[in-house]
Amino acid sequence: MKKTKSVIGMLALVLLFSSAFNPVETGLKEGEHAPMLQLQNAEGPVSLQSLKGRYVLLNFWAGYDAPSRMENIRFAREIDKNRIENISLVSVSFDTNRKVFEEIVKRDELDTATQFYDKDVPSSNTFDDYRLSKGFASYLISPEGVIIAKDPNPEHLTKLIRQ
Repeated sequence: MKKTKSVIGMLALVLLFSSAFNPVETGLKEGEHAPMLQLQNAEGPVSLQSLKGRYVLLNFWAGYDAPSRMENIRFAREIDKNRIENISLVSVSFDTNRKVFEEIVKRDELDTATQFYDKDVPSSNTFDDYRLSKGFASYLISPEGVIIAKDPNPEHLTKLIRQ
């Protein structure tokens, strides 16, 4: 019996360490082309193609996830504060309820032109195209449509764009 427990314990340790050193990659990587994206909000349709020639900060978030919600606010404030002109914020919410999304945008004083609601999560093409496991990630996309940073720090946006 002791030998069986020892063997099971050793197997558990091997599995634990093998998964720790071989984490599953989610999302896209720097250097990859950003997949096409078509979104609609109260202001009208937006696509990555229509924003070509500008940097795009593509942010995925949800109101029920406090860290992603705070990051969304920080991105919007940073772009406004530094008056970064050659960048468009495209912020996609994966909230399950449109009214919750609208209330959060209002409460957080976010610009409705930059906020989008993806009602089709988790079966959304966007969710699949960007290989999102939990739905929360950010990408800084170059004017040519190439991902230049994954999960950038909001305070470093200006530096990343000027490189």
